[in-house]
Amino acid sequence: MRAVYEGAGSSMWGMNGGQPESPDGKRLVYARKADLSRPETEIVVCDRENPADAETVFRVNCGNHNGPSATFTDNRHIVFRDLTDGLSAFRILNVDTGEVVYGPIFAKESHCAESGIYPFSISEEFLGKNPSHPELDTCGIYLLNLSDGKIRRIADKDTVFRMVTEHGCTPNASTTSMSHVQLSPGGTKVMMRLSVENCPVFGALGCIEIATGKTWVIPDKPVHQLWFDDDTYMATRQYYDGEKIEMASSRIERFRPDGTCLEILGGIGNHIDGSPDRQWFVGDRAYPGYPADIFLYRRGETEPAAVFGGQNFQDCIWKRQIHPNPTFSRDGKRIYFNHPVSEERTKAMFVTLEELGV
Repeated sequence: MRAVYEGAGSSMWGMNGGQPESPDGKRLVYARKADLSRPETEIVVCDRENPADAETVFRVNCGNHNGPSATFTDNRHIVFRDLTDGLSAFRILNVDTGEVVYGPIFAKESHCAESGIYPFSISEEFLGKNPSHPELDTCGIYLLNLSDGKIRRIADKDTVFRMVTEHGCTPNASTTSMSHVQLSPGGTKVMMRLSVENCPVFGALGCIEIATGKTWVIPDKPVHQLWFDDDTYMATRQYYDGEKIEMASSRIERFRPDGTCLEILGGIGNHIDGSPDRQWFVGDRAYPGYPADIFLYRRGETEPAAVFGGQNFQDCIWKRQIHPNPTFSRDGKRIYFNHPVSEERTKAMFVTLEELGV
């Protein structure tokens, strides 16, 4: 295992599956914090093969959970979130010139861009906060075209509420506060996590086919979902025993948007990712009271081919919200992950499959 940064303070990656690498595989983006108890955060871009060749490209305020969620949108631009007076915004930055190309746009950020399109959501707290974007006039899901800055809405509040009720769920006050908005690889569908009254533990997973408006909802959804391909998800199926979410019964699985399980991809997991060829899957044991081991699985096997990580700093993992968030590199040869080294400090790490002996 190797740390991307060996200096003082902490370093961290963003969301699982968010992809810290540039599309050409030459650069990485991560965050640094001098103190995990404070919001001040540096966004750093470095050379993939020589991480010491690094530059702080922006400074933001953010919490520790997923940090600023920084990812590359293309080889020259990154997207990340910032907090201003408690309100979240995202920016698109040219890392070569330092120019903020778009933003701040006050909205809920998404996992990543797909094919030059960045999805995001607007909920009640963001209404009226973007005077330079009058088109952001209602709650819903929007797409930002990164080539020309044009924004279009693909679902409004009524669409979201109708989707929820038509599939047997009950909206609540937080239903429009959608998170984990993700475009499918081909850009044909968008999925999102929905808060609904009758699924208080896991929430619901919604999906919209953009061209037709067809919708699907999975109540009590599998968690930490990512697109497997343009038509199916990979996610962790978990079970709640009335007091806690069970760990031993969790499985990394593949689902249709209607909730049908197509196959088991791996064993115990929480935050997950799959290799680009979808032959390897990784999941962390981020469950309270356990060391946060990371398990690597061959497709379809529930016994891990390798185990790594595993530091048992419970306050860092849960109170400070440093989740492992394992993520494959674009070539599938590395896994990036957050690795607490004390209750007050964490490191952005990576390991190669070759090092793991697989």
